Amino acid sequence: MKKLKVQSHAIKKPYKIKKMGTSGLRETQHVYNQPMFLEQFIQGIALFFKELTDDREIAEKNKTIIVAGDPREGNRERIRRIASILGANGFDILIAKDGIASTPAMSHAIRQLNVAGGIILTASHNPFTDVGIKVNMSDGAPANDRDIQRINELQNKVKSVHLIDYDRFAEMEKITEIDIVAIYADLLDKIFDFDEMKNAIEKNGIRGAFDCMYGAAGPFAEEIFINRLNMDADLLRSEPREDLGGYDKKGNPLHPEPDFDYIGLLKEHNSSGEYDIVSAWDSDVDRRLDGGKDFFIESADEFALFAKYSHLINISALYREKIFFCRSTVTAATIDLMLPFLQEKYPSKSIQIIETPTGFKWIAELGNWGVEESNGVGNPYLREKDGIFSTCFLLKIMLETGKTPRQLMEEIWAQFGRVYFTRGEVSGARATEARQLTKILDNAGKLVGKKFGGLVLESAGSWDYIHPETGSIASKKAAWVLKFSQGNTIKARFSGTGSGGYMLRVYCSKYDKKFNLPKSEITKQMKSAFDDFLKKSGFPGKSRQYTDKNQPDAYKKKKK
Repeated sequence: MKKLKVQSHAIKKPYKIKKMGTSGLRETQHVYNQPMFLEQFIQGIALFFKELTDDREIAEKNKTIIVAGDPREGNRERIRRIASILGANGFDILIAKDGIASTPAMSHAIRQLNVAGGIILTASHNPFTDVGIKVNMSDGAPANDRDIQRINELQNKVKSVHLIDYDRFAEMEKITEIDIVAIYADLLDKIFDFDEMKNAIEKNGIRGAFDCMYGAAGPFAEEIFINRLNMDADLLRSEPREDLGGYDKKGNPLHPEPDFDYIGLLKEHNSSGEYDIVSAWDSDVDRRLDGGKDFFIESADEFALFAKYSHLINISALYREKIFFCRSTVTAATIDLMLPFLQEKYPSKSIQIIETPTGFKWIAELGNWGVEESNGVGNPYLREKDGIFSTCFLLKIMLETGKTPRQLMEEIWAQFGRVYFTRGEVSGARATEARQLTKILDNAGKLVGKKFGGLVLESAGSWDYIHPETGSIASKKAAWVLKFSQGNTIKARFSGTGSGGYMLRVYCSKYDKKFNLPKSEITKQMKSAFDDFLKKSGFPGKSRQYTDKNQPDAYKKKKK
């Protein structure tokens, strides 16, 4: 077959493309649909991978790249365009069936198939009105800051884009479809032993309900929980849809996010008490919310549970000398309470509990065993957060112990105490407000000793990430930390996952030895104190949309 002709298209007015953040570049559909925007963006990535092939180790990976993502509007067409550009730049392409893959499955496939990297099309928990694209490297992990910087430099130097005909390129067998669902399911089978779990499920009559939120989760959930584990399970919203569910009754686009605001149907199933295990996963299946029997488990608490039962997945064999138990700094510090226990559990290992900045690439760098506040728990076998892995692990623990999610967590809390936690936001469209917030938080230290709401501000400042191996500052001002009286802590940072305006994430946490207190009574003090802090500092807005607003609370006092 003749060699395909490469077509070059000059870009007369190149876009000034923003640098990818912790999870790629997320913009609105409008931005990505601008003429030649996607093409310039991908051409820069292609040039980056071409540079890497100068390295013998990368060159030996056959200059192959995997492309897939969640099912959101326009992604199927974008995948064809991306393949055309990569092909014109000398790469072979692997594409998941229908272009749909979870982020953790992409991470595993990159490693398993020994390719140069992957391009993942997902805006994760954002609605279908947003688009996201990120790059994962040959180890399956998200591109680090150095690589992202180089990609961005190349993207903004692009003067022409190279393309080839997609259909003819496919005819030349340069584009191959892969069964990424089976590849991923095989990995989980090796980790958890599906035959053993299947027998235990049948013996105990375990019943499940899983909310796929119209994202990429559906095919994976069906293969794992229905086909391989033969589980009596209801799959909710399992069909991948371009609109990810469309709009709510008020005309707002639905978020494929496993937060209590967006999982009304799953909450109904769980409150019935008929389901032993329930889960919801976001659009690219790296976030999750697990529970069962009228109970839900938060990320940091579930990670502590996984740490306690980490021997069930043979975690010790994955690490030679050190085991890093990582958490992003804005995550509840449940795992910190377990250090003596973990040191006793693994006496031959150096156990370190590490705070990292937000962005899973920091945890992936240290071995990928960690937790973020955004309903994300890392799979230690991969280099990404992994929602279905977490659900399988919880199920494995339940089958081994015969206990419900609530019983498992109450054992943890009774032994170590509980960190009460909630997350909210201050958001808007004006850059002036974002600058004002920055100034207020930078100067918060001047207000130490003053009373806000019912609490006194005891200390305030920013937190720098000191790399645990180099000892250098790897990320400066990764969060602001405000410590109030009575053990209340508020942390804040600007989120990079929005697609317009600004969003300051606000995180409230407080430790208590008692675990069965109504959460809303504890978090109310912190919310009020932070809003009063903003008001007295001259900021016109206030925090809102806290995750515990619509959260079922097993310990909430019932009205008489």
